[in-house]
Parts: sequence; C-alpha cells; structure tokens
Amino acid sequence: MKRNLISLFLMVAIMGGLALSIYYSKTSQTMIAQSYYETERTVTTTQPLIIIDAGHGGIDPGSDSRGILEKDINLEIALKLQEVLHENGYSVLMTREDDNSLSLRERSDFANEKEADLFISLHQNCYAQDASVHGIEVYYNSDKTTNDQQLAQMIQESLINETGAKNRGIHSDNGLVVTRETIMPAVLVETAFISNDDELDLIMSDDYQNKVVKGIVVGIEEFLNELDRNPE
Repeated sequence: MKRNLISLFLMVAIMGGLALSIYYSKTSQTMIAQSYYETERTVTTTQPLIIIDAGHGGIDPGSDSRGILEKDINLEIALKLQEVLHENGYSVLMTREDDNSLSLRERSDFANEKEADLFISLHQNCYAQDASVHGIEVYYNSDKTTNDQQLAQMIQESLINETGAKNRGIHSDNGLVVTRETIMPAVLVETAFISNDDELDLIMSDDYQNKVVKGIVVGIEEFLNELDRNPE
C-alpha cells in the first residue's frame, strides 16, 4: 500500500512538472512573439527625422532692415514649422530654439550625429543695392548624391503655390557649409527679401509665415512620398 502511494505521488509530480513546463514554454513563446511584433512595429512606424535650422542667431544677426533682424524672423518661422511638422507626425529637432550662437559646422555636425533624414535651413534674403528685388529661392548642393535638387525643387514649387511670391527658382551653391557638409538631403530656403519693404511686411505677419510653413511642409511631404514610390 505504501509503495503504491509513493508511485502515485511520483506520477502526479511528473505530470505536474510536465504541465508546468508546457505552460512556461507557451508563455515564453508568447512573450517572444509579442516582443518581435513590438520591435517590428516600432521600426515600421518610425517617422523621418527632420532637422530645422533657424539661420544665424546670438552674436550673428544676419541681415537687418528697419531695425528688424533676420535671425529673429528665421526663428519665428522655424518654431512654427516645428509645430506643424510635429502635428503631422514627424520627428523634429532644432539646431536652435532661442537666440544662441552656433557655427555653420556645428549645425551640420548636429544633423549628421542625429542621423537625420532631412535638413531644412531657413534664411531671409537682402539686396540693399536694389530694394525692388523680391521673391523666394532655394539653394542646394549639386555635388551630393542625396536628391538635394529634387527636394529643393519640390519645396520651391510648393512655396510659390502657397504664397504667390515671385519664383526666383532653385540654385546650386556648393560653397554653403550647411548643405555641403550634411550627409542627408539638405536645402537652404530664402523665404523673402527683407530689403524690400513690402516683402518685409509680409514675412513679419503670422498669416504669411503660416503660408511659408505650409509650403515647406507640403514640399517635404511630396519629396518623402516620391522617395517611398521610388526607393533607391
């Protein structure tokens, strides 16, 4: 009788251990599957990282007109652009969010270190020799192989559509540090001539700045959509 009880006890223990082993095995597989799914989901839903560079800043005021400094206009537009891109689901980093000084190389190095997908530098034009000159133009580097010209063209066209400004076209300038030293598609956008009184009044208004922001955002989205359709 005692021997039978011992045998029964051993059988129950073995069966219990087997059931426990199966439970933990299934639980482990479920946890692995969940972890893999979450990893895949994180990768596939990651949004492009866009660096916004508000030109000049700190001890470098940029151009000025009627006591209005280019660096301040650049930052106003940059902050608006940051907000709209965030609302549209993009990851955004700023080279500056206040009135501090940064070298040109610090700006490009920052974008490269963050492994950004796009770099957008915001500026204002000035041509004191002829105050009638006005319009929008975008600069890019033609030595790079990262579709910079295409990005410049799409942003330029969208800006003109949104603002109705004079189309001064896109231009290759391989001497610009921020577009030359960045390893991702990069453009420098001159959104207005502050040496032109009418255009200065426009670019100082929230309404026109919002149009500029919308133009840049639409151009960015068209560029990214084109990359999705035609990956390299």
